[in-house]
Amino acid sequence: MPVQKITKEEILLKSSDIFRVKGYHNTSMQDLAEASGLLKGSLYYHFPSKEMLMKDLLVSIHTYLTNKVFPIAEDASLTPEERMEKLLKKMGKLLLEKEGGCLIGNTTLETVGVVPEFQSVLRAIMNDWTKALQAIYETRKSPEQSFRLAQQTIMEFEGAVMFSKLYADRQFLYDAFARTMMKLN
Repeated sequence: MPVQKITKEEILLKSSDIFRVKGYHNTSMQDLAEASGLLKGSLYYHFPSKEMLMKDLLVSIHTYLTNKVFPIAEDASLTPEERMEKLLKKMGKLLLEKEGGCLIGNTTLETVGVVPEFQSVLRAIMNDWTKALQAIYETRKSPEQSFRLAQQTIMEFEGAVMFSKLYADRQFLYDAFARTMMKLN
C-alpha cells in the first residue's frame, strides 16, 4: 500500500472532528491516526504527543479566528449592528456546523486544571473574542460596560451552544443572538 501524503493542517482538521465528539481525554492517538488515514507511528512523526497535536490545533483555531472572524468587529464599512450580527453568525456556524460541541469551550472545561499547556492559548482565544465584541459595544457604551457586556455575551453564547446541542434545538442560540443584539442598543 502506498504511503499516504497528508499535511499537518489536514491532520489538525480531521483531529478537530474527533476531539469535538469524543473530548480530549477520551480521544486516543489511535483514534486520531485512523481519522487521518495514518498508522499511529506515522502520526507520531507529525506530532510527538496528543498534547502537542491539541496545542497546535488550538493555535490553528486561534489563528483562523484572529484572521477571519474577529476582524469583523473593526469593519468600518458595516454598522455596529451589522458587525455584531456577522461576527456572531460566523461564530455560531463554526460552533454548530459539526457534530459535538464547541471545541474551545469543551477543551477549556475538560483540561483547565489538568493540562496547563493549553491554558495560555485558550485564554488568548477568549481574550481576543472579548476584545472583538468589546470593540463593537464601545460604539455605544463605555469601555468598562463594553468589557462586561462582551464577557456576558460569550458566556451566554457558549451556554446557548451547549443547550442547543443537548436539546437539539437551535432556538437557544437564536434567542442568545437576539438578546445580544438588544444589548447593543
